[in-house]
Amino acid sequence: MPAIDSTNLRSFLPRAIVGGFAGTIVFTLMMKFLAPMMLGHAMDIAALLGTFTGLGTSAGMVMHFLLGSLGFAVGFLIVGPYLPGPVWLRGVLFMAGVWFFAGLVAMPILGVGLFFGGAKEAMAALLGHIVLGAVLGMVTRLPQRRVHGVL
Repeated sequence: MPAIDSTNLRSFLPRAIVGGFAGTIVFTLMMKFLAPMMLGHAMDIAALLGTFTGLGTSAGMVMHFLLGSLGFAVGFLIVGPYLPGPVWLRGVLFMAGVWFFAGLVAMPILGVGLFFGGAKEAMAALLGHIVLGAVLGMVTRLPQRRVHGVL
């Protein structure tokens, strides 16, 4: 497999953006329709972001999709080649890390509480992040990077 450099990684950016966008659509639908079956209420990240910023739900949805489409795409391009396993698993591992950071740092800042405010909410969010990661990984199809000849 050819070496991966910044030029090669940039060539993966369009697929990563599409993967992040598609994964964010699935994530959003899961939080809207699956979370109520698990929790009794939807998990509306757009409303949460819109309320926190004071810009409203529409702006919150734009922020949510920008983070999912661009933020996670770029983050995955940086970290993904170093993660083990097939492409879908590398996406899952990356998004599991995002879930951990969100639960530990972002959600308390947004006023939701540590790890999404409860065990059921944390598990629903983890499920959404896992599915988003699998979609992101499968669409992006990043090659693995050799780390000191280990892989």
